[in-house]
Amino acid sequence: MVAAAWGRFTGHRWLPKAAVVVLAAALVAGFLLVRSERRDAHNAEVLDTACGGVLPEETVRGLLPGDETWELHGDLDLTGPSGPGPRTLLRCSLDWGASGGLELAAVPVLDVPLSGVRPTDLLSAGAAKEPDWATAYRTATTQVTVGCPAGLPGYPHRVTRFRVHASLDDADGSEVPGAARELGAVVTAAANHVRDRGGCGGPAVEPADVRPPGPVEDPEEESGEVPPSCRWFRPAMLDGRAGGRDDGRPGGVTGDDADVCSLRVPRVKPANRRDHVAQVVSVSWRGPLLPEARTAYGAELAALSRAPEPESGEEAYTLAVWAESSCSGARTLSRVTVGTASSALAADRADRILDAYLASADCRAVKVLGKVWK
Repeated sequence: MVAAAWGRFTGHRWLPKAAVVVLAAALVAGFLLVRSERRDAHNAEVLDTACGGVLPEETVRGLLPGDETWELHGDLDLTGPSGPGPRTLLRCSLDWGASGGLELAAVPVLDVPLSGVRPTDLLSAGAAKEPDWATAYRTATTQVTVGCPAGLPGYPHRVTRFRVHASLDDADGSEVPGAARELGAVVTAAANHVRDRGGCGGPAVEPADVRPPGPVEDPEEESGEVPPSCRWFRPAMLDGRAGGRDDGRPGGVTGDDADVCSLRVPRVKPANRRDHVAQVVSVSWRGPLLPEARTAYGAELAALSRAPEPESGEEAYTLAVWAESSCSGARTLSRVTVGTASSALAADRADRILDAYLASADCRAVKVLGKVWK
């Protein structure tokens, strides 16, 4: 019976050929299934390892084109409860062959070390060039800056912010279309991993917080914008010319523990031949810089009085006014200096300039400590 059936099968005009086709298709399907399962297992193993295993597997799997596989090119996770204060908190690099890849990194936002607390020291630190690892986010596909109120562990000074950025590029370096939207969940997961491991506290990062970086500015191209720490000042406070400036743009720095502004204002109606420019310097210290500021200016603070008399016959006068206050809930020490060729102008305007400066920072419980001529 079997022989007869086999004979009918082999003698059929098209059935043997169809059977061969079906068998070949089954073999190919089986091969593809095994290959797909192996690829999925490999990708799952890579994603379980990369960046501490925090990458959302479904999202990252969806970033792969075709039937490519992820290859872990580099991996680093230093977001534990202790450490030497690394420049990189989290980093992983995933490639899909020679076609492109995913780069993800979390780095602390570090202030440039200060050489002192005087305005010139703060302005010099603000103008210092940042290292490449700190500015890589500017050319990333998407990024987020995250607050860490409790401070990241392991650093000599408090580090209360970090930044997570990610890029998804093709082999030619071009950005994958729609990558910013797809990477939102990846950056969010990595940011919350750093928050939790570092004991940061504060609100969790949401996908809506993640966005592409703004346009990259040319550092060699001078911007006409007034620094945020100088926007409180109006030239009319010293009878200055609106929009005028004597010596380049104002210098200003805004930081966690100090703000400083230095600007020069052309005078509209000079009182004498030397009274063409007035200068204002404002600075506030908070937190760990408070005791350093008191030490640096110890002699000046000891000489404060309510109504000091200037030395007569000087070509230029600088009046420094000091105040203590609470600005945005933080205990703050502030100093404003007004420099002019007329002592009467400096004495008349210094208090109003100090008031405007402190009001712009929402400072309360203001206590004017006194003034001193410099």
